[in-house]
Amino acid sequence: MQQLPPQPAYILHSRPFRDSSLILELLTPDYGRIACIAKGARRDKQRRQRALQPFTPLLVTLLGRHDLKTLGPLENAGQPLWLKGRAVYAGLYANELLVRLMPEGESLVSVFAAYQVLLQQLAELSGDSSEELEPPLRLFELHLLQALGSCPELDYCAIEGAVIRPDRVYRLTQEEGFIPVVIPPGQTPRGADFGGGQLLQVAQWLAEGAQCARGEGGRGHPLADAKRLTRLLLGPLLGHRPLKSRELFRQVYSAD
Repeated sequence: MQQLPPQPAYILHSRPFRDSSLILELLTPDYGRIACIAKGARRDKQRRQRALQPFTPLLVTLLGRHDLKTLGPLENAGQPLWLKGRAVYAGLYANELLVRLMPEGESLVSVFAAYQVLLQQLAELSGDSSEELEPPLRLFELHLLQALGSCPELDYCAIEGAVIRPDRVYRLTQEEGFIPVVIPPGQTPRGADFGGGQLLQVAQWLAEGAQCARGEGGRGHPLADAKRLTRLLLGPLLGHRPLKSRELFRQVYSAD
């Protein structure tokens, strides 16, 4: 049986398989999203199943020649990241995005790195408020969309072949990215329209990354624009099937 070299991995999703096994969706740096069978994992509750928890850095060995691999030896590659309160659901949301959007078997090292950063940032949060989840989640979404080729350049207008100008307004289109438009004087850009200055702020924020991930969305902060942008970009990719993690979050915290 073919054995792949050991890989760092995180478990994105698991589901029962046959009498005592699990099918796991893993995120790895070299193989991207990859599925495997953890044989007997539900029976071995004292050791193996306890190790197969989300948000835990693992080192896994995968066996087999087919698309659905078999999980071989594994070990912890670090301390589990204990997410608290609302941060748990933010982590589940990120996992569901990866399962829904990442192509199977395609290496996207930048996504693996962005996911590690996201988990570290979520683990530092109290989990008491939804607002504190926004900056790390928006940065992760933007990194994911860029890696998938689903986010146009934020500081460049392809149709003009020129950099985004802060004094102009641009409309997001699926075919051509951002195109310049004219809106009535005094009207604030909304919907799929963004001020050039707004796009440049989001681009700078994304480039700075972790340095400002904990910042609050105050005056002049691009967080609201980043959220509007990611919603527009994720919508066509996710389709009409709702995200289970989002629905679960609403059920748990709807009374707050």
